[in-house]
Order: sequence, then C-alpha cells, then structure tokens
Amino acid sequence: MPPNSSTSAPDISVIIPMYNAENFIEKTLLTILNQEPHPFRIEIIVVDDVSTDKSRERVLSMANENIKLMALPVNGGTANARNAGLQAATGKWIQFVDSDDTLSQNLYKQWASVINEQYNVWTFSLISDYRNYTLEQTITHITDKRAFGHFGGVWNLFIKRELCLPFTPISRQNEDVCFIIDMMIEKDLQISLIPDAYYRYNRNNEHSKLANFHNEEYLDMFRYICQRIPEADKLTRMYILEIFFSLLFDSSMPFLFRTRIALTALAKLYLYLPAVALHQNRHAVKNKYITHS
Repeated sequence: MPPNSSTSAPDISVIIPMYNAENFIEKTLLTILNQEPHPFRIEIIVVDDVSTDKSRERVLSMANENIKLMALPVNGGTANARNAGLQAATGKWIQFVDSDDTLSQNLYKQWASVINEQYNVWTFSLISDYRNYTLEQTITHITDKRAFGHFGGVWNLFIKRELCLPFTPISRQNEDVCFIIDMMIEKDLQISLIPDAYYRYNRNNEHSKLANFHNEEYLDMFRYICQRIPEADKLTRMYILEIFFSLLFDSSMPFLFRTRIALTALAKLYLYLPAVALHQNRHAVKNKYITHS
C-alpha cells in the first residue's frame, strides 16, 4: 500500500468497530494493509468499544502510521462505534469492515481498474465461512438500487463520505438493515460493481452478533423499518418485502418468530409481491456452496 502522506487526504477511510477481537483483529488489519499494489491512500480507523481483552494491545503492536485507534469511553454497540468512526473519517470513500472478517487481496486493485466518478457507491461480492462449508455469493450485475443491500450488511460497499448517513442505533444487532433502508429512502444511489472481488465473512465467531440472536432487538429493527415504509419508493418497498418475506425460508431463526415477521411484511406490502416475484434482487447473485472435507 502506498505510504500515507500528511499533505494528502486519504482516498479511503476504513472504519472497523472493535469489541473483544484479540483473536481476529491483526488478521483483519493485515488483509487491508497487504493488498495487491493499488493507487489508493488509506486510513484505517479502529474504534474500540471498551474491549475487555487485549484487542487494543494487538492493534497498537502493529505500529502502523495508517492505523488510528479510537477508544470510546462507554460501550455503545456497533452503530455508535461506526458513527464515531464516520465523524473522524477524512477519506473520500467510506468502507466498513468488521473486526473478525477479511478482504480478498485484490479488492483495491480491482476497484482501481473500474472506478469512475459516475457512481457514488461501489459494491462487491461475499464469501461466508461456516464451520462445515463456505458459501460464495457472486454479484453478476447491478439491476437497480436494491443492490445496495444485497446481503443485508454494509461491509461489501464503498460509499462516498458526503453521502453516508449516520447509523440509527435502534438495536445492537440490526443496525445495518436500518442504515440500508435509510440510505435507499434518503439518498440518490448510483451503484456499480467491482467484479471478482470479495468480502470474507467469518460465520464461526461464537461471539459475533449473528451468533447471539435476540428476538426483541430484531423486532425493534422491524418496527423502525415499518415506520419508514410510507416514505419509501417502489424499489425500496420491494426490497423491504423481499428481505422480510424471505425469512420464511431462514431456518436459523425460530419458526413462529420468522413467520410472524414475514406475514406482517406481506400484509403491509402485498401490492408489491408480483413485482418482487418477477424481479427478485437475488437473481443478480450466483451462489456456490463449497463443502469442507
């Protein structure tokens, strides 16, 4: 990575909320620092959310001038940590990375090969590592602005800093979906694709938010999204219906709970069901399962 210059603003601000990630954070940072050659200047803002392990020591031990460590005074959750990072960010583009995940080594190089000023959001694909298998989800093309929320998270995006809204801290687990809907409602999203580049999501961390699901926090997020439906355009309403109706097929959530959410979403947005059925957002994603031997 090119050295950062005190006279030049960074191109990318990578914001990493961190809480008790001592077993992962060094690997995460190295996948950002050890990218294939690219032209971008990068600042990495690690926001420590009052970790009680040796996470801060791991970051400081790397002694890299491109890494800034922020220590929050009170544990406030991921949304709060990301917002603190956003306030400190000086880069032209914002990238969010979780403290236990990694990037494909060619991500920035691939982006440099296609970037142009026509777009204010760039998205890329996802690899999820589970205990017994890996799911590779490759975005094949951009259909419309629903591509902003292909995987329900913010980690596979580069967003222009002036476009980036603060996160709404509705709950400690589901702030990404709120952010996606807020952005789709309030901003003019011009999205393009970085081909052959991936974010690698660690689904094996027993301390991750996904591994510690809470019904009430999910309901808080769902209520917030329902309140925003009157402001949403057709594509955003289609996205809301698609993500919540698809819970019927998500065996990782309790059956009665996910059925309740899915049917409530359908009752509110049933007029958009034909459009969703004919133009599903997921049709722009190719899934490949790799079983671990």
